[in-house]
Amino acid sequence: MKNWRKFIKKAFWMPILFMSVLAVFCSGKWTYAESTGNKMTGNKSALGADVTFEDGKSQAGGIIIKTVTDKDRYKSGDTATLTISVENTNEYDINNLSISYNVPDNFKVNGELSESIDTLAAGETKEISVKADVEEDMNAEEIEGVISGGIIALIICIIAAVVIIVFLVFRKKSGKKVLSVFIIMSLVTATAGSNGIATAFAATGDYEVGYDMFQRVTVHDPSIVKDTNTGTYYIFGSHRAFAKSKDLMNWEYFSTNIHEDYNELFKEPWNEWSATATENGALSGMMWAPDVIWNETMQKWCMYMSINGDNWVSSICLLTADDIEGPYEYKGVVVYSGFNNGKKKVDESKTDIYKVLGENADLTPYRSTGFSCINAIDPSVQYDDNGDLYMTYGSWSAGIFQIKLDKETGLRDYNTKYETERDVSDAYLGVKIAGGYYCSGEGPYILKGDDYYYLFLSYGGLEALGGYQMRVYRSENISGPYVDANGVSAIRDKSEEVKRTNYGVRIFSSYNMGGIGTVEVAQGHNSAFTDEDGRMYLVYHTRFQSETGKSEGHQVRVHQLFINDDGWLVAAPYEYSGEKLSEEGYDMEDMAGTYEFVYHEPTSVYTVVSDKQLGIINGNETEKKVECKKSVDIGKHRSELDFTVSYKQRGVYVKLNEDGTVTGEYTGTWKNDKSKVTMKLNNGKEYKGYFLKQANETIERNMTMTFTLEGDNVEVWGVKSLPESEENS
Repeated sequence: MKNWRKFIKKAFWMPILFMSVLAVFCSGKWTYAESTGNKMTGNKSALGADVTFEDGKSQAGGIIIKTVTDKDRYKSGDTATLTISVENTNEYDINNLSISYNVPDNFKVNGELSESIDTLAAGETKEISVKADVEEDMNAEEIEGVISGGIIALIICIIAAVVIIVFLVFRKKSGKKVLSVFIIMSLVTATAGSNGIATAFAATGDYEVGYDMFQRVTVHDPSIVKDTNTGTYYIFGSHRAFAKSKDLMNWEYFSTNIHEDYNELFKEPWNEWSATATENGALSGMMWAPDVIWNETMQKWCMYMSINGDNWVSSICLLTADDIEGPYEYKGVVVYSGFNNGKKKVDESKTDIYKVLGENADLTPYRSTGFSCINAIDPSVQYDDNGDLYMTYGSWSAGIFQIKLDKETGLRDYNTKYETERDVSDAYLGVKIAGGYYCSGEGPYILKGDDYYYLFLSYGGLEALGGYQMRVYRSENISGPYVDANGVSAIRDKSEEVKRTNYGVRIFSSYNMGGIGTVEVAQGHNSAFTDEDGRMYLVYHTRFQSETGKSEGHQVRVHQLFINDDGWLVAAPYEYSGEKLSEEGYDMEDMAGTYEFVYHEPTSVYTVVSDKQLGIINGNETEKKVECKKSVDIGKHRSELDFTVSYKQRGVYVKLNEDGTVTGEYTGTWKNDKSKVTMKLNNGKEYKGYFLKQANETIERNMTMTFTLEGDNVEVWGVKSLPESEENS
């Protein structure tokens, strides 16, 4: 008897430990027949909004749905009570919730198969109970042999109790200690964790701006340049629309001698070339998209002006001035287009084509609008790092090309020769930079950053409903090759509708978000520059959302640009109002919080169909759905219930939590290094950019924390959904 007691004493802890661990593992409601709680993800947008499913629980966009039953198992004839809870974990209300049930025939619901909730406030949970008379479905999944988690736990507890009792019989004193341990472990098993998230919105602004500081101008195809002697910014656009500003916010129109003397100044390129192929055209409407630079060698302001004509019969000419506001003097044509025109006979001897190619040159290739019949418009003139001067030009048809200029004259450098190789270069047109095969693409503009040259292109038609938009490529050399973040070339080798592709980084889309007034659409034909203090700016014209989508009124806008850690440009969400990146960074209370999230979907194009405004990112109140499935055991068979919660919401929201997690419509992580921020979101891609506090675009100009990021060839923005009041700015 004594030896047997020793054996019990030594062996006692092994089964107790084993059964305790097993009890912890098995506690809850699971079965051997089916593993539940496995997460699955589903995509709700191009970024892949996070959707998770479990048996009886679903979560998407900060909405959590749970379904519980009043029993683990039913028998035929029972009345089952199902309780559906809908929790809004966001910091904003959602409206017009509808809960619908899809139940099998063996469930007879006592009442309606749907419920509605007008508003579910931020942080609120509402419960709805549904009763149904149930019958066993003999055709459903059979679950014979299933042992419920509750039975398992009961068996384990009984075994543990028997062992404890046996031990207490033989050793009462030690048994008390063991009983205490068992009770403690049981309490630990029954304890559930909680998760709390704190959010702060207070922030401090470092500048002030008023709505009356913004004086708007209408300049189509604005090209920007700064006169460093006066500190004045100038934009030159099509149809002799010129404006200037001291701060990039308050603009005023100005005129030069070009406004009155254009017929005399452009007599040669118009009368002798473009007008010969242009019926019923007038020069007054054919002066397009000039670009102005200061030529250090010539000590002159050089204006490169497009003189457009029908049938690709166009040219780009040079005017110079001592003062940026003129008077300007005509110097000659830089490049021509429209040779050997199939639509209209022209006299090529009026151009320099034979000077470049030779007297007996074959002009047959220049009949093709797909790869060699370019339209000589939209000049963009830049110096490279070696101090050489280049002009990038072209539009649609054969694409965008580039030639070297003579710094001494500002005209074409005739000493630089080019080989003719399809989709690479042309002896007359120069190096091919982008486009071709009549793919859309115009308004090229090159901006030099720290390590790269950035090529901007405008895709689509310039009208409000034309899908106009800006794309960005980059290269280590001014003449290319230019590629996007996916390594896709800016050059096309076949005809396709590129405005609905993901070619190029779309700097931003037609968008709606908190803190703006009128929705911008059809933004494009931009310029960009780096100021003396190193700040970079994007200057473009934009049209605006209208009831029919056909309003063609437009204005100039300016956004600040930044280069992220991957070397890609990102644009500030709101127009420029004097903001600067914080060198020290921002406090956690500034950065953490709920943001409206704008994913600039590259394939989205603004349009109006049956009075519905489409293609505006975050523009419409959209219906969102979250589905929840629940397995219910009736007799020896399992039935499955479906619940769908739909609700309406404008915009997409994420929450940057202080612990470095991102929750809401998209989930992931975030981290910052001063003003820099990196987010890793649902698709596993990293998005890099900056936090930036800005005045928003409302009349009040409330100070608002924002972020701007690039990743996966896409730009994303965030604007804090509860902007700080002026008292806290």
